[in-house]
Amino acid sequence: MKEKKELIQYTAVCVFILCLIFHYWDTAASWLLAFLHVINPLLVGCAMAYILNLVMSFYERTLLARWKAKPSLKRAGSILLSLMTFLLVLTLIINMIVPELKSCMEILLSNIPMVCDAVIRFLDKYFNLPELLPAALEHGLDVRDLLSRAAAWITSGAGASLFGYISSFVSVLFNLFVSLVFAIYLLAGKEWLGHQLDRLASAWIPAAVKEKGYHVLRTLNNSFHSFIVGQCTEAVILGTLCILGMLLFRLPYAVMIGVLVGATALIPIFGAYIGAIVGVIMIFTESPIQSLIFLLFIIVLQQLENQLIYPRVVGTSIGLPGIFVFSAVMIGGSLFGVAGVLLGIPLAAACYQLLREQLQKKERA
Repeated sequence: MKEKKELIQYTAVCVFILCLIFHYWDTAASWLLAFLHVINPLLVGCAMAYILNLVMSFYERTLLARWKAKPSLKRAGSILLSLMTFLLVLTLIINMIVPELKSCMEILLSNIPMVCDAVIRFLDKYFNLPELLPAALEHGLDVRDLLSRAAAWITSGAGASLFGYISSFVSVLFNLFVSLVFAIYLLAGKEWLGHQLDRLASAWIPAAVKEKGYHVLRTLNNSFHSFIVGQCTEAVILGTLCILGMLLFRLPYAVMIGVLVGATALIPIFGAYIGAIVGVIMIFTESPIQSLIFLLFIIVLQQLENQLIYPRVVGTSIGLPGIFVFSAVMIGGSLFGVAGVLLGIPLAAACYQLLREQLQKKERA
């Protein structure tokens, strides 16, 4: 009886707060945006801690399981190994991509004047060029002059805001540093933090409600864990297939483009197209025909990945049917952009799991 009375009181307070928020929505929204802006580094730190915890837990279960040392020392070692792992993977990807991309951009920039002249000759041969271009361009096109004018136009006024750009860059670096430090603190004391949150929940939330909340959180955790593992597995599969296919068709930059396609494939469904666009541009500097072959190959590979590999690898790992995976990506991307694409699938998987459990209880009843 006491628990029901407390639940009614909590419900009444929540309804009253919601009514106030609805009535003063503009003020509440501005306060909420300001609050989110302030705690944004902490939210990023929570996301970093969650991802690093997957690797850290793996090291604690396997590599450091038999190490007889203090728990704090073992935790520090696992955190250091997880950070080194991510740094090593990032370094390998950058070393594979950046040098080839730099040489490709140099070739592309050196060929811009020749390509522009070829386009002008083509238009002059098959179309009436004076009608297509302004009178000032009829007597020739100085590509370097146009590029210099474009650069001057882009940078006009940039000197006045140079300090703003630098301060923004420094602010981003500082926020990333704060997020990383906060993530390390969370990883180092996750058991203590979990115990304190459990004490607060036990003191203020009824036992039945707390248990249901814990069940929802466990379901969300399992969905996000399975989604991250499945997404990484799918990215490795797609990158490997891209490398093998490009080697089979004797296309240039096979390893570099395959790694780039696999890295961008961490964004569900549409991410691999980002790497494919860069790959088309790079291969175009070597051979336009080969770039067309690569474009056809990546379209076929992406269709096979979207229809067969992705729903089975990611959908099976999180227990979500393929049609719901695609729907979650489309809806999440439309509402919240890239963040919606990344979060839509695990959230949909958790909701699907919870709804299925309730449906099974109803059917058994």
